[in-house]
Amino acid sequence: MRKFIIILLIFITFPVYAKTQNSLDINKRISYINLAFWQNFQDEYLNYYILEAIKNNHRAKSTLYKSEQFRQNIRLSFANQLPTLNVAANYLGLKVPMLDNFTVRKNGFILPFEFNYEADLLLKNKDKTKSQKKLYNAQLYDEKTVYIMLASDVATSYINILKFDKTIELQEKIVQKKEEIFKRTQNKFKFGIISKTEFNNAKKDLNKEKEELENIKKQRMLILNTLALLCGQSAYNTNDFKRSDFDSFALELKLPEEISSDLIFNRPDILAAQEKLKSAKIDILVAKKDFLPTFNIKGIYAFNTLGPGNFFSWGATLATLVAGATQNIFEGGKKIANLKFKKAYYNELFENFLHIELEAIKEVNDALYQAKYDLKILNEAYQKYDTQKNIYFLEKMRYKNGISDYISLLNEDVQTLLEKQNYIEKKTQKFLDAVSLYKSVGGEL
Repeated sequence: MRKFIIILLIFITFPVYAKTQNSLDINKRISYINLAFWQNFQDEYLNYYILEAIKNNHRAKSTLYKSEQFRQNIRLSFANQLPTLNVAANYLGLKVPMLDNFTVRKNGFILPFEFNYEADLLLKNKDKTKSQKKLYNAQLYDEKTVYIMLASDVATSYINILKFDKTIELQEKIVQKKEEIFKRTQNKFKFGIISKTEFNNAKKDLNKEKEELENIKKQRMLILNTLALLCGQSAYNTNDFKRSDFDSFALELKLPEEISSDLIFNRPDILAAQEKLKSAKIDILVAKKDFLPTFNIKGIYAFNTLGPGNFFSWGATLATLVAGATQNIFEGGKKIANLKFKKAYYNELFENFLHIELEAIKEVNDALYQAKYDLKILNEAYQKYDTQKNIYFLEKMRYKNGISDYISLLNEDVQTLLEKQNYIEKKTQKFLDAVSLYKSVGGEL
């Protein structure tokens, strides 16, 4: 009896496989996004919104719970490597031949403790647990990918909001200039200096710029709503969203001209694909081991009222122990089909892995080429803007000297503002190229 109690305590206190951990650990999520990269933009509000998204985005947080499911699958698989112990309270009625010196009651109660253990001599159950570990690791890499994409989406939205802030500021100035041009054109039309066609063209230009202003404001509001969603906040709070000025944003940001191949092949999607391949390879090995016999140990230790003595006395106990091997002879080709299925699945994952590698190289090259050519376009846009500023300065001098009229000066002023808007657009693309490079290398830029 004492031996039985000791065995029972050892089984109950047997250490489980995985330690409990907080699947919502904020520090783990922050480590996914490489916060040091975002500090290169030198914008406290950008960092704030990224961290808010990391903390509050519900779709991203759901991946943490998915990872927890995979972690518990490891524990479920590991449980198959351990023995099981069951207890049941039963009423038993039986009929046995009456023999000399052997008496037994015909009915009574029995309290059996059943012990079952599949001896993992071929390490099949251990391999199943290894396979689950690989799938869990793959899910962690997928989890990291989700948070990298989340940080990128937040940054993209924030940068575009800054762009629209600046563009609206310039567009409002353009509308003011166009209104002044229209008023002067209207006065000229009243005195018969110009035709109605010129008057209508001036009115049409003014309406066009007002329409453009409203369109830009609409786009900014839509992106503000997107940023609120990414940060896990209500769209009603967008009026409270603070941000910096476009002119002071990321002044010292420099883009790399080349990227190490080590960074490419350390992308979380590639590492996840590798882990899934390893899991599938182990599953093939397990499928092969299914053709071999299983080794089982079964034991029963039961208290009963059938024999003489008290219920919990030695004389009122039954004990059996059975150990042996079991081999399935015919299952309709189930095991062969399972092995072929696992091999086909492995080949599918392998082809997918090769595609992911090629896609990763393409994405990095695309991001590098885009950044390279966008920098050239940015320089050309700046040259155009700088040239237009010189033209406006010369027109101002002409106006002061009485050579040109005020409407011509206003038109050059509007053209300067338009060139600045174009320059702002190209400068924004430089910032977005940095985000694309960040995504292409899995956040390790």
